[in-house]
Amino acid sequence: MKILLIRMYPTKMLTNNYNVQEIGLAKAFIKHGHTCDIVSYNGSDKLETKVIKNNNHDIINYCIPGKNRLKNCFYNDELFSMIDNYDIIQTEEYDQLQNLKLLKKVKKQLYIYHGPYYNKFNLYNIKYYLKTILYDLLFLHNKSYKKLTAFSKSYLAELFLRKKGFKNIKTVGVGLDLDKFCVPCQKNGDIINLFKDGRKIKYLLYIGKIEPRRDTLFLIKVFSKIVAENNDVRLIIVGNGKQKYKNKCKKLIKKLDLSNHIFWFDALDQSEIPYLYQKCSLFILPTNYEIFGMVMLEAMYFGLPVVTTFNGGSSSVITNDVNGIIIKNKSIKKWSDVISNILWQDEKCKYLSSNAQKTINDSFTWDAISEKFLKVYLSDMMGDSSEKE
Repeated sequence: MKILLIRMYPTKMLTNNYNVQEIGLAKAFIKHGHTCDIVSYNGSDKLETKVIKNNNHDIINYCIPGKNRLKNCFYNDELFSMIDNYDIIQTEEYDQLQNLKLLKKVKKQLYIYHGPYYNKFNLYNIKYYLKTILYDLLFLHNKSYKKLTAFSKSYLAELFLRKKGFKNIKTVGVGLDLDKFCVPCQKNGDIINLFKDGRKIKYLLYIGKIEPRRDTLFLIKVFSKIVAENNDVRLIIVGNGKQKYKNKCKKLIKKLDLSNHIFWFDALDQSEIPYLYQKCSLFILPTNYEIFGMVMLEAMYFGLPVVTTFNGGSSSVITNDVNGIIIKNKSIKKWSDVISNILWQDEKCKYLSSNAQKTINDSFTWDAISEKFLKVYLSDMMGDSSEKE
């Protein structure tokens, strides 16, 4: 098959980023013996064709001019001149206006890969929710559109689409591009020094943006309660964010007298991250909203158990108390108790670690995820509707 992935974000695709989903999926399709290319946004006024080197077969990235309107990507006509050269056309997000135009132009089956969902507790999500209400009122009366096969990134995204009338939905998840971990692990001297304490210190790890959505302030408060009960715990934070929120976090760390217990790096090289995953005891992600959460997949891949909220990624990846921990409420006492109880139980940590690694290796690499897509593609091409729900 010849597959074309159309990236719907109206920003340039940074091919050197550590886990670009379109590239990871394209490489997996190629590994399975298919051809796969990518269309991405180009802010300039001319088409650029770039080659993404790949061991099995190079990927063509067609950087097509377009317009950005309210985070909707409108590609120029170059897009429609090439789509007939492919057997499968896959786009992104149900609420992109460009999808409706593609529906009219594409003679073959069109597929949508969707991630966002609504979370009433996430203030950052309200603008998206209001946008989808308007979109639904104006455009979702199109019956042909709702008959399209949609791949959802999580069970929460699937539920979100079902409420909008989509019937043919397959939850496939998101995968890790393991090629990005093939580079030698670098050991930052400052990080190595953190683990030289002779006592039996336990380390908690957070990697991600420092922002209200990820609730870094809550993380610090939970950690403070853990330290009050056992001083031999440290928290490593890797992430940056808006200065105003960072200042709030740093003031809270000082107020709670945690400066000697929390080690904060604004940024680390990707090659330095695996060392942290391997040295820490638990990964903590108290996020209010997560489409999926690549850091969760990374941590689990390296055998670091995750304690997190009920969100897009955890709803699809974590089986509670088997390969990770999901805590549904934001109680400081609840979180500190759960983390403390796991932290000092070596057998429990080993059990979670082993199952976490197995989950990612078996089901959440791009190779594994791509097989779910291909099964549906092939079924549809043979006229078999049994894969549709």
